Amino acid sequence: MIDRIEEILKGMLSDPSVAVRLAASAALDRLRGKKSVSSYLRVLGTGSLEERVRVVFSAQEIGGTEGTTILLAALSDKEQEVRGAAVRALESCLTGSVLEEMVARLPGEEGVVLGNLLEALGKSRRTELAPVIEGYLDHPDPEVRAKAIHAVARVTESAGWEKVLAHAADGDETVRAATARALGEWSAG
Repeated sequence: MIDRIEEILKGMLSDPSVAVRLAASAALDRLRGKKSVSSYLRVLGTGSLEERVRVVFSAQEIGGTEGTTILLAALSDKEQEVRGAAVRALESCLTGSVLEEMVARLPGEEGVVLGNLLEALGKSRRTELAPVIEGYLDHPDPEVRAKAIHAVARVTESAGWEKVLAHAADGDETVRAATARALGEWSAG
């Protein structure tokens, strides 16, 4: 089937309509990317930092299970830049398995990547993640605390709001500002 799709797309590249040609070209690029998953995974293992970051952005463009496979592999990269970019890219496909992988990565991360993970988990709006995210409300890094506060506000039910309110008098202005933003997420429903 993939060969047939590729042939049809190649034919559409000479369509009289510019919009059709552009759409066919973009679809053909994504299709070729999907056929190259193993080469992208190789680059993740052996490429330079810049190449590995490019792979993350390519995987985001590829999308689907193929792109998600590459992005999940990038979560294990040795460099924070690659892992952080992979988390951001995965925000568009927060499936159960992606969320499980993100939760599993939490204990081994720090700084920006940890903050990105917490932010992504919050964007899922899944209430079952509240206890996991709440564990980072008292993290020593104020940036991580700030991300956790906002994430908790997105996933918590009524009892969790007391934990958010407790940070309104935090000693760090980043945390207080995050608390103020989080309070804007409150809803009576």
